Amino acid sequence: MTTQYGSTAMAYHAFKAMMFVPSDLNALAGVITYLQQTRPESPLLDEALKFSSDASELEFDFNRMCIGPYKLLVAPYESVYLSGNHQIFTEETVRVAEFYQQIGLIIDDGFNEPADFIGNELEFLYCLHAMASEQHALDKHEYVLALNELADEFLERHLGRWITPFCEGIIQHASQAFWREFAKELLHFINGQHPPVKH
Repeated sequence: MTTQYGSTAMAYHAFKAMMFVPSDLNALAGVITYLQQTRPESPLLDEALKFSSDASELEFDFNRMCIGPYKLLVAPYESVYLSGNHQIFTEETVRVAEFYQQIGLIIDDGFNEPADFIGNELEFLYCLHAMASEQHALDKHEYVLALNELADEFLERHLGRWITPFCEGIIQHASQAFWREFAKELLHFINGQHPPVKH
């Protein structure tokens, strides 16, 4: 994974990749690289290194918690936490998709996860920070400011409102220590970007 967009974009890229393909060794390598460069003291680094040649157990555990086929132990969808009735594909999902459209991102119809899937929300924030980095390199500081404000607004209105219960659910239900440490690291990172949002 490249580091060309800076450590914040790098972190979002590493976290979102594990949400989409938890057994992918390139995704895991992204987490390892991020931690080695920015958080070498993190217990997640030791856990990640244990799976650097075979991460299939990580996918089994993630799927058991977040995908099914049975009852979701940890729903990876904003709407479940914010709708008040534990449903997916609600008004929250629509609002998230509308946010993406502000920078021209549209969820592919062939993709089977809704806009408010945790991986999509992390990817959106990665895109914002990568774009801001590119604009910074071009000395277009008004665009950098606008993109950073959009990222802050998205955290305040969306991801920041449900990242804590999502990560707490992972910590509670994970079989693999990797996922417990991943959830702690993700929560630490998001809270560092934006103070926790009060409900």
